[in-house]
Amino acid sequence: MANPPHDPRDDGDHDDLAALDYSAVGADEGETDLGLILGDYSHEDDREPGPAALAIDLGAEDDAAMPMFTVTNPPGTVTVTTYMDGRVHQIDLAPHAVSLTESMLAEEIVVIAGLATQDARSAQYTFMLEGMREQGHDTVATRDFLNRDLDLPTPEQAQAARAELFANRYAGEE
Repeated sequence: MANPPHDPRDDGDHDDLAALDYSAVGADEGETDLGLILGDYSHEDDREPGPAALAIDLGAEDDAAMPMFTVTNPPGTVTVTTYMDGRVHQIDLAPHAVSLTESMLAEEIVVIAGLATQDARSAQYTFMLEGMREQGHDTVATRDFLNRDLDLPTPEQAQAARAELFANRYAGEE
């Protein structure tokens, strides 16, 4: 061992970090190469570092099969697409969105994302209601449970909320 433990009779001149052995692998002759014992489990892409090794695949193949919900504001500056669970998938900005201030643009993105999420949640309502119908549970209590307890809007409620917001927020624009 290169650095023995501290002896209380020493003069106190010791390195507290000496216990951490940061020597290079294979630097000592007696050191075992774990790569030989465990094998090489690295992926082929990991062997050549570069920009491609840092790319993150967000499951682009799965996006085509997953329902998406897109809402664009009436001026056409902001478009938000969400997954069915309400998570934002993509935000698109029109070139003339640069005329908005940063705070106005941020607020617009949040408002439109909220509408897209509401559309996605109304699709959840429809999906769950259809599933309950297949099980023979198409009752007023089922609809009330989905709407009140799970806070899922009906498609009609989502459409009415969008129409009201667009009428109030964008009156006179277009």
